[in-house]
Amino acid sequence: MGTLFLFLLAMSLGFLTAIPVGGSQIEVAKRAIHGHLRSAGLVILGSVSSDVMYGVISLYGLAPFLKIRWVMAAFNAVGAIVLWVLAYVTLKQSRKSQQPDIKSSSLGRGRRAYLTGFSLAVTNPQMILTWLYGVVLAKHLGLVTPFTNGLKAVFIAGGAIGLGAYLIILGFVLHRLKHFIPVRALEKIYFWLGIVLIFLSFFFVYNAVRYFSSAV
Repeated sequence: MGTLFLFLLAMSLGFLTAIPVGGSQIEVAKRAIHGHLRSAGLVILGSVSSDVMYGVISLYGLAPFLKIRWVMAAFNAVGAIVLWVLAYVTLKQSRKSQQPDIKSSSLGRGRRAYLTGFSLAVTNPQMILTWLYGVVLAKHLGLVTPFTNGLKAVFIAGGAIGLGAYLIILGFVLHRLKHFIPVRALEKIYFWLGIVLIFLSFFFVYNAVRYFSSAV
């Protein structure tokens, strides 16, 4: 029973962690609105794959590698660049007709979608802290005493399912509503999504400068 509660706790925390607007959520929204559910699903898969990787790093003792200042600076610098590229593409698309068109939209490219989801999530090593905070909460609730390798795997699986579940629900809802969204509204949505991506990049730039300054 304790294992089930641990799994449900991890799934709930994963779901809640995915709610704040981020690059992955924006990319899922763009593809779902255009009817590319497979592409949106690959973005989700890429994002969840990266989060699982950080879960393994956090829970199986590899996290010290990411305490190196220049490594963190590099991660954040790459994250800023990725967001700038996505912001440019998104703002460019906001000036085009946004009538959903499965055949003409480049958003349906599978390989690029997976890499986009993975790169957006992998440039956010702060996810390690989220996993560790979750473990602390589980310990306070008495669910991980002792915290065996099996329980670690259960915790990572639950967190991954929760993260993916929110993104799947987001994509499905937007996909169902796409025919009720006016074309002009889609253009405005794309514009503001691009602006949000730019603002998110400032966070990565700030962290890159901060870590680099402390490393030299």
